[in-house]
Amino acid sequence: IGRSAGININYEVVGTGKTITCFTTTPVNYGMTFIVLAPEHEMVKELTTPQQQKEVEEYVAACIKKTDVERQQEGKEKTGVFTGSYVKNQVTGEHVPVWVADFVLASFGTGAVQGCPAHDERDFEFATKYDLPIVRVVEGPDGQKAKFVDPKKETVDQVKLNHGIKRKMINSGPFDGLVFDEGMQKTMDYFVEKGWGKRTVNYKMRDWSVSRQRYWGAPIPIINCPKCGPVLVPDDELPVILPELTDFKPSGDGRSALGRATDWLRVTCPKCGGEAERETDTLDTYLDSSWYMYRYFDPRNQQEIFSSKLAKKWEPIDFYNGADHATAHLLYARFMARFFKKLGLVNEPEPFKQFIFNGKVTAANGANFSKTAGNGIDPLEIIDSGYGADALRTYLMFAAPLELWTRWDSQGVPGTYRFLTRIWNLVQEYLSSETSNATNVDQAAVRYASNQMVKKVTEEIEANRYNTAIAAIMSCLNELYKLKSNDLSRSEAWQYALESLVACVAPFAPHISEELWYQLGHETSIHRDSWPSYDEKYLALDTVAVVVQVNGKVRTTIMAERGAPEAEVVSLALEDPNVDKHLAGKQAKRVIFVPNKLLNLVV
Repeated sequence: IGRSAGININYEVVGTGKTITCFTTTPVNYGMTFIVLAPEHEMVKELTTPQQQKEVEEYVAACIKKTDVERQQEGKEKTGVFTGSYVKNQVTGEHVPVWVADFVLASFGTGAVQGCPAHDERDFEFATKYDLPIVRVVEGPDGQKAKFVDPKKETVDQVKLNHGIKRKMINSGPFDGLVFDEGMQKTMDYFVEKGWGKRTVNYKMRDWSVSRQRYWGAPIPIINCPKCGPVLVPDDELPVILPELTDFKPSGDGRSALGRATDWLRVTCPKCGGEAERETDTLDTYLDSSWYMYRYFDPRNQQEIFSSKLAKKWEPIDFYNGADHATAHLLYARFMARFFKKLGLVNEPEPFKQFIFNGKVTAANGANFSKTAGNGIDPLEIIDSGYGADALRTYLMFAAPLELWTRWDSQGVPGTYRFLTRIWNLVQEYLSSETSNATNVDQAAVRYASNQMVKKVTEEIEANRYNTAIAAIMSCLNELYKLKSNDLSRSEAWQYALESLVACVAPFAPHISEELWYQLGHETSIHRDSWPSYDEKYLALDTVAVVVQVNGKVRTTIMAERGAPEAEVVSLALEDPNVDKHLAGKQAKRVIFVPNKLLNLVV
């Protein structure tokens, strides 16, 4: 899509009281010597004088048979016809002719452009061919300042002006001496102040070729008749079904393999009944994929494209992902949404709530993966080597923020495999444990860790920060491993913690989480209505983790009430088997205590 910031300028058509509006990004109006309308412009007919009518009508009829691509083709000789009308150039007071030319498109700007031939190569060629004045409004590259340019002595490369040049304006009244870029801005301000124009921004979507010369794809429902031309396939003959082919090679005549399917190809023209042929081009797959998000709402509908009621219930789609498609597919999907909106099939003209520009994974040296370079990573090799799909998926989501590029790390998948293995092992230990005799302090710590994780992962996934969501799961897993040394047993707190752990990792590791979900006692899939909720009351922890050392070496971590006195913390520490083992029956000669943080027993 093209974006052009400029100004719409209104010109009075001499002797008619009518107005033509031209869009331009460079209002070098002291050099404007003609105006050109697109052949399809709505004012062509009313501005054409009787003397010019026959010539203009013939020219317009010939132009509308050409495609926009043909009309914009580089190197093509410029053609046009004079309408017989003139407009007034406000800044010079001169009357300039209005022409019709096929190089101007009705789809861009206002369909009318002002010809400033000393500024634009296309205008220079047009003015040269039809002997129109060429007025220099910016000094030439070698300091040329002559007002009128003689194309027999100077080429367009010697006189044309480019955006961003530093040459100064000349023959431009009050704007003389200004650097070109500054002069354009001042001129726009001047036109707005005078009421002659209004600043605006124009957008132009590039042409989209929707046909392909290939076998697969949706058939184009057109019958080509030598007498009637292109004819629509009658509604009662839709849909057109592709024939079964075993040879997919091109037909050799510029058509797809469908050109050889003669039984399918040759039909009767719906209009005249004569011999005709089906269109052998098929629709670009982009066309179908530009509305398939609606079909997902109603994939088995055999009567209509999709249920409008269902689409209106679920639209718009939460987000659109794909940097590679941001300049093509996304635009087409938005175009189709507006088309369906006009048909009343959907309510929302914008099909997606947000766009995610995702990064890529590159080779370890930063190069893009490619077949040519032979540096690709085969996912199946990684999966079949024993790591599995879950470890690969989790690594790709954990490697970097979604919007950033990251380099492939051969140690990444083994790392996430170990992480998932630790989840598996913790669940197995829990399932083989007995009913809990844990203290309230231990249970509170488990609830705190798991509720905190659920809150964090929920927020991060909603914000599309998948790497930090996985990091939060890892952090919780580490904390649960610490806590299980005090108590890993069948309890409400541990059941919630492990169910939440498995559910939170499910978007990244769907296979292992599904199996563990069933092992934890569920009969329905983890991927249906299983997302955990957290309780705010468990996020305000009344207990703290205190590191316990014996002779300066860490032996365990215990949970104690916040602000617990030294004697209480020492008593809790002495109950720990690992602390008791390293004390070896001796009493501490010295106790170093940092409230809420550290206890060191020196023997």
